[in-house]
Amino acid sequence: MDQETKTILSVARAFKNYIESEGGKKTLNNLKYLSENDHLVKVLFSKLQNGNQRIKTIFATYFMFLRTNIKPEVIVKIINNLYIYEIQIYNDYERKEVECTYCDGSGEDRCDTCDGSGEIECRSCDGTGKEECYECDGSGAETCGNCDGDGKDEVYDDSTGEDVEVQCDECAGSGKENCRYCDGEREVDCSTCEGNGEESCRDCGGYGQTECENCYGSGTEESYDEYFDIGYMSIVVVGSGILKFENTKMTLENYEELNANDKIFSYELTTANYTDLDDMDYEDRFKMEDFDEPFVKFGDIYKI
Repeated sequence: MDQETKTILSVARAFKNYIESEGGKKTLNNLKYLSENDHLVKVLFSKLQNGNQRIKTIFATYFMFLRTNIKPEVIVKIINNLYIYEIQIYNDYERKEVECTYCDGSGEDRCDTCDGSGEIECRSCDGTGKEECYECDGSGAETCGNCDGDGKDEVYDDSTGEDVEVQCDECAGSGKENCRYCDGEREVDCSTCEGNGEESCRDCGGYGQTECENCYGSGTEESYDEYFDIGYMSIVVVGSGILKFENTKMTLENYEELNANDKIFSYELTTANYTDLDDMDYEDRFKMEDFDEPFVKFGDIYKI
């Protein structure tokens, strides 16, 4: 027995005794979570040189619990027959959110009312920019301020020494003069559009864009294709039988059946679970091709 193996068995026995004294659980995956905040656990782990030795120690500890009279040489055979495999779990297929094809992902569409300009013809003046002068009621004239509308004015006649009536010079006898507000034009600048003939579009608030009717402003829509969510795991098992599954695919149902019934899956340790299947990013999705139900894809398998 080499020194590495002796160290692994020694640490495993120490873990077994410590866990028994603490009344801890003896499941394989629970042993993985031995707290390094615990001083004794930290000291024991420090005797191991790498992650593979740590995995072997956890398996050795577990089998010491599982079989109280197990011989050291049997444990050595077990820990020297460990294989780690990586799998991708394609589960819970659904439609993927993709960029809205109608608005190219902007969530907006050109306003139909103003054709995207943000402006429409002023409804008060029908786009003319003018409205009837409110001071003269559109007549263009108002009562002459000099003759009060009489068309005549009194002036002093030096020859007679009396006031005489003459034609009003301001209104030329008409009694009217040009409206001071419209200067006789009968119209003034529209008070709504200030004379430019346009006003802000009320449908888009002058922005020129409205919420996309296809995606309701989200910028995304469901794809026509179906996708699987992907989860990633690394698992350690006892026995070389796992090698026959390297780089293969099977349905998730068949994989779970192997876990439950096949000997090569009897003792397994999940060493990593990188992705929570309930919290997937859209980028971590796989388009349905070979399978129309959840499946498992095996990666490389190698001996620890």
